[in-house]
Order: sequence, then structure tokens, then C-alpha cells
Amino acid sequence: MNQKEGVPFFDASDFLNSKDIAEHWHRVGFACTPLQSAYLVWHNRTKTLAEKHGAWREIMENLPDCPVAEGHRKSNMGIADALAGSLHSFLQAFISLQENLIKRFYQKGDHAVYRYCVLYEGDEDWSRDSWLYDSAEDCFEDVRADEDMLSSVLCVQITKRWIGDNRAITLCAKADQTVLQLDADGLSEAEANILQAFEWMWFDFPTPFKRGDLVVSPFSPFGYTLFGEEPFVLTNLRSWGGEQLRQNGYPDEDGRYARADRQLQRHRECADETDMTAHGYFQNEDGSIYHECMHHYLDLEYYRGELQGKRRILRAFSSFERGEIDGELLSVAYHVLLQEEALRRERARLSCFTEEGLRLAGLK
Repeated sequence: MNQKEGVPFFDASDFLNSKDIAEHWHRVGFACTPLQSAYLVWHNRTKTLAEKHGAWREIMENLPDCPVAEGHRKSNMGIADALAGSLHSFLQAFISLQENLIKRFYQKGDHAVYRYCVLYEGDEDWSRDSWLYDSAEDCFEDVRADEDMLSSVLCVQITKRWIGDNRAITLCAKADQTVLQLDADGLSEAEANILQAFEWMWFDFPTPFKRGDLVVSPFSPFGYTLFGEEPFVLTNLRSWGGEQLRQNGYPDEDGRYARADRQLQRHRECADETDMTAHGYFQNEDGSIYHECMHHYLDLEYYRGELQGKRRILRAFSSFERGEIDGELLSVAYHVLLQEEALRRERARLSCFTEEGLRLAGLK
């Protein structure tokens, strides 16, 4: 626990997935509420479950208690009044449930089978094992048996499923069995509501990002790769109200600012984490552009990669959104760069032909 002017202070930025957002918070002096801090601990993608439990206990011991949810959000969560009205009570119940689920996961002789998959460093999808196992230990032993690949294991995901039942517990862990996170199906309604409570939360945290920035999330799937870097040109964050739209150069057409403020207030009252979105221009495989959103804007960082090949098109859209080029130049650049990329792909196909064949075809 840090000290800030003699008052206990929990630095929730340590649990941010984005270094750029963490640096921004330190720069502007932003401090989270106890509820926001608890949410960030839950949302972290790299800390172990033991580290998260330690952080939540630190919050309970040092930060003031507060409600977890009220109004529409409380109804959506479905948790008991005693838990909805006390963050400390809720965190204790959440930790206890997770610890109990881990015990159920490792329990043997209860008519269940196990199956696992592995994510290796550099891979874009899970490596799946089609076998069934009697215990979680058997799964881990099987993973560790491949000594050549052991050092590149990022995560092992094991699912315990009860035979003839809808119950299942999925645990993600390191190869040494250090638990990272877990999920479960077929729980009682009360347990399911507790386990899913954080998913019903929504916050408008400050970020350093502006319209036209090239950003990327190394964590959130973009539909094509598991942890692939899919940069995009930011156009809007769901956390922006009317003032942020004005600062980013959007005109106040048809009451745009007022609508944004009303939407922001509705999100604060009843939105969930799937609404913590970032909107922008993404790319298809051929380089063409489409406008879409991604979840979890808290995962975003500035894209610092070199823009080559089809990525050059993102630069054009970034410059347009920033007001640095006009629509005519954007249209021409988009057409030219797409054609150049298409020509590059076609020329790559020529590698299977002989030099003489290329000469006879007029390509040499």
C-alpha cells in the first residue's frame, strides 16, 4: 500500500494493461475510486490470481467501503443486497467463490473428465489436445513432458467437465500450475451472479488518445488472431462526452454534443464492460478499410510499428482524421495504395516461374 499525503493509497495503475494509459494517469494525477480499483484488478490480463486476491484484500483493508451497484446495474447484476451495498463484502464473497471453484476443479472421483489446450509463444491460436484425462495433474504432466516446447508455453487452459451434466470449470494457468484466471458454467444462480458481476460494470476512465491516433491492443482479439497486433485509426471512444468530441474536432451538428452527454450518462448508469469500446478504421487482409469497434479501450496503446505495405493506408486515414489532408487526397491515396498492394501480391506469384518464362511473357 502506497502513502499519498499520509493517506493510504492503492495505485490501481499497476494493474492497467496499457503502459500508455498508466503513464497518462501519472501525468495528470488521476486516482481511482475503490470500486474502479477493484475492477482494474479483475480486468488485468497478466497478473496471477494470487496477486489479484492479494490486491483485493489490500483494498478491503485500506480503502473505504462503498456500494458495488445501484439502480439498473444492480438489477442486471442480480447479486444480493448485502453484496451490492458493500464492496468489501462483495470482494470477500468473490475471492471465496474463486477459491472454492479451484478446489472443485482439482477434486477427483466426481464423475468428470479433463481436456486441455496450450498457447505457445508466437502462435496465433491454441494448440488443442483431443485426448481426455482423469485429472488436472495428468494434463499438466502431459504439457511438461514436451521439454523442447516447455519454455515457450504462455498459458495452459484446462476444462473440467462433468459427465452427463452442464457443469464445467475452465482454469488458465502457467505450466507450473500457477493460476491466472478461471471461469465456470452450470453454477447456481447466486454463484453465477457473483462470478459475472464485474462484467456488468462500466467506467469512463481518462486516456491520452485522440482522434486519428494509430492504436493497437496486444490483448483483445480482433476476430482474426488471438493476440495479433491489429493496429487501427481511432475515431471515437465510448467514454467521450460532448466536450471530448469538441476537443477532437467533431462539429456540433444536430445536437451531437448533447446526445453524447446523454449517452455517457446512460452508460454510467447501466452499461456493461462490452460497451467500453473504441471505434475506428480497421483493415481487411487485402488492405481495404472498414469502420468497426473493438472492446476494452483500456487495453489500447499507441502503435509504434513501422507502417509498411498495406499499413501505409492507415497513415492516410490517420492524417485525414487529424485534418492534415483533405478528402480528395485521401481518396486518391487510398486508391493508389490499394493498387500498389494488389500489384505486389500479383508479382509475388511470379516466383514459381522460370526467368525464361517471365521473359517470354514480357515480364522481364
